[in-house]
Amino acid sequence: MWRVLIAVGVVVLVLVGAAVWFFTASAGETAETAATPPVPSPSASVTQGPLPDATPTTGSEVPQTPESETETDSAGGLPALPPPASLLTEPLPESASGSGQLVDGFPAEVMGPAPGAEVVQNDIATEGGVMQVSLLARTDASPEQVSDHYAKLWASKGLVAAPPSPDGSLSYTSAFDSLTLAFTPAAGTGTVYMVHGVFRTS
Repeated sequence: MWRVLIAVGVVVLVLVGAAVWFFTASAGETAETAATPPVPSPSASVTQGPLPDATPTTGSEVPQTPESETETDSAGGLPALPPPASLLTEPLPESASGSGQLVDGFPAEVMGPAPGAEVVQNDIATEGGVMQVSLLARTDASPEQVSDHYAKLWASKGLVAAPPSPDGSLSYTSAFDSLTLAFTPAAGTGTVYMVHGVFRTS
């Protein structure tokens, strides 16, 4: 009988010891696990939320500049001015002199007699690329009418007027040419005037 009791007591002690060891080991593992901080996931990221009044956009959007600000209207530019040139072109006429009518080669489209005027004398003197021309004429028109005729003619050719002269003479010039109108005392009735021109082709 005592042997049975002793055997039962030994078994109970073994079971109690095993239970104590098991719970002690489990408590240690739990404490170690609680003391180790969790390792964050590599793919985790923190992003800031949008502002309350923000407008949703994508990261690839780039503000575009209106075409009207980046393009230049080439049609709005002024055309280039032609290079300056003489009213006459080579070959220049030979020197000549005559009365009553214009000599051959006289630049009538530039300095011919005014409408209704009579040719008294005209001359051409040419040397190289320079030609000097003179015209003496008489008309029943007034000096003002004669001046108005040549002023309009020379301005239409692109010449520029010089400041008015006290004696009533008229001068127009360009980079290559110069023209002058002057009045002379009339021997009789009417208006007598002289036109002098200098033309350079180069």
